[in-house]
Amino acid sequence: MPTLPEILARLQFLTQEWALLGLFITAGIILVARDWRTLILALLAQYILAGLILSRLVRPDIAALKVMIGAFICPILFLSARQVSTRLALFSPFTEKGQGFNHWWQNFSLSSLLVGPDRRRGPAATGFTFRVLAVALMIIVTTTLSNTFALPNLSLNVTTAVYWLVLAGLVTLILTEDPMRVGHGLFTVLTGFDLYYTTLEKSLLMTGLWGAVNLLIALAIGYLIIAKGARPEEEL
Repeated sequence: MPTLPEILARLQFLTQEWALLGLFITAGIILVARDWRTLILALLAQYILAGLILSRLVRPDIAALKVMIGAFICPILFLSARQVSTRLALFSPFTEKGQGFNHWWQNFSLSSLLVGPDRRRGPAATGFTFRVLAVALMIIVTTTLSNTFALPNLSLNVTTAVYWLVLAGLVTLILTEDPMRVGHGLFTVLTGFDLYYTTLEKSLLMTGLWGAVNLLIALAIGYLIIAKGARPEEEL
């Protein structure tokens, strides 16, 4: 069975341009989507793409460790959100006889994954259309910043990835107070910062310490998700 560094090496056929495009998509999904399953999958893909970019800039074992850290963070968020979702299902009116399939279809439809099963949950000022426009605006801002203020010792693609992840994460933090979405916005910002900082500090010890900090943050966010629960106005 191939190790994670070997898997990243086999993915070298993906250029930085394709990895950057993937980061635009994943961070955009995190900013727009509301379903917690979609958010977690996008976050995991984001860690893999960031690790793929780092594998061309630093040692393969450090890039693999970054991906492993993300692979531990996502299950923490998944288990926390799953516990809240299960608790909601026990009291949901859709659990009545004859409505189980309709409830399943509502949860897994494309509209539910992007806009949310109930569009009345979020205010119109931060609704789906507003978030799509915010993504378009952040792409323009990111392109302008990367062409104007290039980060030292980084290519244009990596510079764009750093700016995009940080800006998209900050906008996500601004637009929501739900712990699940706040966590994804925070980890998006941290991924962007880590993408830049790792090129400056390539120590394996610092990578481990940074990973421990991220895992502690994930545990704290998981606790907040469970503690707050899921009231009808939340966007899980």
